[in-house]
Amino acid sequence: MIGKDRKSIIASAAAALMLTAGAVCFAAGFYRNAPREDTPIGIEHREAMLPEISPDGLSADNSTPEQEDTSSRKDESSSPESTPDTDNSRPIYDENSGSADADNSAVVIYSQNDSQETSDDDSYPQTVIIQAPDDVNTPAKTTPDGREADREYFTTSISDGETVTDSTYFFTVTHLVESLETVGCDVEVNGSLMTGFAGRVHLREGANTIRVSCAYKDAENKVYRAFRDYTLYLSSPAAEIVTDLFDREVYDPEFTFTAYCEEGLEVRLNGRLITGEDSFTVTLSEGENMIKLTSGKTTMDFSVTYIPVRTLAIITDLSSCTVYTDSITFSAKAVGGNSPKLSVLVNDKALRGSYTFTAPLNEGDNTIRLFAKDGNEQTEQTFKVTSLHNIDESKLPYFESINLDDGITVKGSTYTLTLKAADCEGNRLYSDNIEVVCGSTVPCKWQDASCTGYILKLRGGENTVTIKLRDSTGRQSEFCYKINCETAEVGEEVGRIQISVNADLVGLGTLCESDSFPVLEGETGFDTMVRFLEENGYEVTYRGSANSRYLARISMAGRFAGAELTDKARAYLAGAGVTPNDSRDDDSLGEFDYTAGSGWMYSRNGKKPAYAMTSAVFADGERVALVFSLDLGNDMSGE
Repeated sequence: MIGKDRKSIIASAAAALMLTAGAVCFAAGFYRNAPREDTPIGIEHREAMLPEISPDGLSADNSTPEQEDTSSRKDESSSPESTPDTDNSRPIYDENSGSADADNSAVVIYSQNDSQETSDDDSYPQTVIIQAPDDVNTPAKTTPDGREADREYFTTSISDGETVTDSTYFFTVTHLVESLETVGCDVEVNGSLMTGFAGRVHLREGANTIRVSCAYKDAENKVYRAFRDYTLYLSSPAAEIVTDLFDREVYDPEFTFTAYCEEGLEVRLNGRLITGEDSFTVTLSEGENMIKLTSGKTTMDFSVTYIPVRTLAIITDLSSCTVYTDSITFSAKAVGGNSPKLSVLVNDKALRGSYTFTAPLNEGDNTIRLFAKDGNEQTEQTFKVTSLHNIDESKLPYFESINLDDGITVKGSTYTLTLKAADCEGNRLYSDNIEVVCGSTVPCKWQDASCTGYILKLRGGENTVTIKLRDSTGRQSEFCYKINCETAEVGEEVGRIQISVNADLVGLGTLCESDSFPVLEGETGFDTMVRFLEENGYEVTYRGSANSRYLARISMAGRFAGAELTDKARAYLAGAGVTPNDSRDDDSLGEFDYTAGSGWMYSRNGKKPAYAMTSAVFADGERVALVFSLDLGNDMSGE
């Protein structure tokens, strides 16, 4: 009896234990398989224990990302096969990561997964933020002036040299210096700039390069740019096709590529089976050619376009540009003809190479000349490459004056920008050494002894204005400003000005004036002045086109009957060697009255502009005067 009870108790306990274990297994399985939402990607800001920001503290550095010490990693990550798999649960990127600039000799590994379109499923792994990435003590490089930063501007959670098995790679970017405003954060994958960065990138099989570039500005609107380069390897578990093919254009019908797969490989050109092993040489048809690689269920398609060159030409990816290194690498080839030969000269010195060339650069401007010859036929191309690899902050160009403050608010769609710039020796920089960008490049509107002027076209909300100054040696400074625009309808008031019309030199004094006259949206300075005169009873006669009108004469019956040259005017004319004439009219006043050089001129805030009123847009609070001059404006007071 007692033995039976003991057996019952043991059986009940065993059953309870089994039920408990089953419930635990079910809960673990449910948690593991439960759907997960994307983790919102945000930008972390944390205070860095670093030196104070000082432009003088940024030391020169001519190194490139490839020159950084990576010896400790190379043995571990030189190939996908030699690197252990690691967890790759990270933030996410956009899939616009294809590269059209891959090197011909680079071997790229593809798998079945890469031949399919990326799923739109939002069930991505949970974000992991690495608090102390491997590169935390390695300063990022700065690109506008070629220097290495003396501080850490940002870190990422990317593990350089890592091999992953998922083509979608997640990572975070952490900005470290709170005193700098983040202007932008761009990501390039395999040479292609991504748009809409969302914390993820899409990798291709084999080696992938990732560049994270961040731009900042300080309280003085000086722009700093920093970047980091990483290499990641994708090795998918599926069958792999190894090839150096990519979509491209070629100028020779004979085309060679490599392709290999352990499971066997079928190669077709324009639907026709191609025989070979590992390396294939084919003859292309003119125009687009399709090359298909197939291994089991893995299929990859490439487009190779043959463009025949029937005359001697130079094919190159070199262009006139500014770089921040002491050398530049480019490709160049002479095509067409029978057996064309290519010569490359860098600053008049011959450069050796075959298709790919690396040219050493001097500080400042360099001339690279490509010269092709085939018998008696020849052609050449010349490029200017500016190197800024060793910049001294004190030698950069600067503003002597500028009427723009960061963060201002403007009502209306235009802003008149005036500035005066100089190089380190105080020599004036004119518009051909100044670039202003506000949405698009802004043309110079005028240039006089006091300033260089631009009319900025604004859109509603925040507008970014970037100004680049470049001296004769190629040194360049960059500044960034924000303008907040309050939109207005055409004809709506956007400001008020002080305005007057004066004829002192002929004894009539001030004809009309206002301490607060409205400026309307859509008006030029000429429109505003004409409206003011007409509202005061004057008729206006002008000459020229709509975009370049000149105010020739104002009229009002009998208003100018008592006009005559004042003693001061006669004394000025005698001293200037100007002979008066008898031309005048009781009902109007304008050009050629009293002297051959007379007419209406205007001043703006006490200065005589070197541009017409049709090129001006008056801003709130300005002082504008229309003055009758007897000597082409030389007799006007003011600057």
